[in-house]
Amino acid sequence: MLRFSQFPLAILALNLVCGATFAQDNDKKPIPATATPTNQPRDPLLLPQHDEARKNAEQAYRRSDYKKVIELMSSVLAQNPKDHVAMYLRGSSRVDLGSATGDAAMVRAGIADSRESITVKQKDNLNYYLPYLKGMTSLSLVENKPAHAQVAINFATQLLAQPTLKGEERSNTLYQRALAYSAIQDQAKAIGDLQEAIRITPNHLGARVDLGGALSAAGQNAAAVTAYDDAVKAFPNLPLVYNNRGFFQQSIGKLDEAILDFTKALELDPQFIEAISNRGYVQMNRGDYESAENDFTQSLQFNAAQPSVLSLRAGSKLSRGDLAAAIADYNEVLKWDSKNSYGHAELGFALFFSGKTQEALAEFNKATEIDPKLRFLLPWQYLAMLALNQKPQADAKFAADLAIPQAKREWPDQLLTYLGDKQSEQDLRKAINNDPKVADPQTCEAEFFIGQRKFVAGQKDAAKVHFAAAIKAKSTQLSAYRGAKLEIK
Repeated sequence: MLRFSQFPLAILALNLVCGATFAQDNDKKPIPATATPTNQPRDPLLLPQHDEARKNAEQAYRRSDYKKVIELMSSVLAQNPKDHVAMYLRGSSRVDLGSATGDAAMVRAGIADSRESITVKQKDNLNYYLPYLKGMTSLSLVENKPAHAQVAINFATQLLAQPTLKGEERSNTLYQRALAYSAIQDQAKAIGDLQEAIRITPNHLGARVDLGGALSAAGQNAAAVTAYDDAVKAFPNLPLVYNNRGFFQQSIGKLDEAILDFTKALELDPQFIEAISNRGYVQMNRGDYESAENDFTQSLQFNAAQPSVLSLRAGSKLSRGDLAAAIADYNEVLKWDSKNSYGHAELGFALFFSGKTQEALAEFNKATEIDPKLRFLLPWQYLAMLALNQKPQADAKFAADLAIPQAKREWPDQLLTYLGDKQSEQDLRKAINNDPKVADPQTCEAEFFIGQRKFVAGQKDAAKVHFAAAIKAKSTQLSAYRGAKLEIK
């Protein structure tokens, strides 16, 4: 079923290529490569005329300006193909950029760079293997192929078997193997590697940051609380750890605590857009729509290329009844990606609640054309056609779905068959799942669609009773909940 905030912001975990070891007062990203130590002869493979470019690339990497790193290091490599630091920096940036954007080709290019850097400088720097490990894990997630993560696990295990791998290099490798374990949903082994990395290097930022998330994913919330608290103690001046703890706090329903953490992150870094957006998300869930929209707008001012934040702001505007503004934002979302099926669905909801039923139906239809798996839209499509006096056409369009036997119906089918007069209100309520986590949203939707069916039939007073019942649910992000709330108004 679709919720208006279909795209909750993910935890901003700093999955750094080099693992990350920080001093407590350092809030900057570590660089993925180091220069030749002063007590050693200059590396003949690194030409002096490129020192400034490598330095600038390192600074750009700290700022997460991966495109700049790629540009600078590509220029260096065009003049000196054996500059292993340039390969490593470009490979790290390509992996990070490809992972962030879901660009498999970019990740593969980063993996190729990392392999080349290993070939050139294999004996002197085991950290050069880390972009390869992260690249394979990222490729696993981007392409949804667990086999890639398993390659990273196997390779990291071989590295960890080497007695020369010690200290930070060992912690970094354990960290990358933990990420690969998480990618294949083996949280127990991921937790073990993260804990071992912390034991070896107590200030290992990557392990500190990700341990709480791994414990939470494994259902160990009490241990996760301790891990997040420990990360804050280890890095009290780093906004990232407050942001991540805040995300965890909101996930377990501690909204006030989450707000405090996001606000602390912003005190440390006023332009930390993930914390701004995350705080807005929590404000919206608390019903403080004005504050939520202020946060979303501020986040968009720092970076306009955030369609998910635009969608959240649209949902907040819709919840407080500003349907015209919500529709405008949803249209902006689709300008970023016209093939966004959920974007079309959300726009359809806003149009439906605005009384623009024909336009809403067109958006619902477009969403299901893009992604036929969006079966939660079936009852909405039927309802829109019913409101447009197109019941015969709706019955014909959904004939196969209406004929599904009771025992094989999924929840959208139950709603659809009710709207199509193939089962009664009582039968629909009997179909609600007994699991409390499922029963609440299904009850909300059942009451909403019963109310809508009666509203279309002209029974407006009876419809309001069901809309009132729908908003007694706790599933405040449901389209049905928001629709019922608007109907009551």
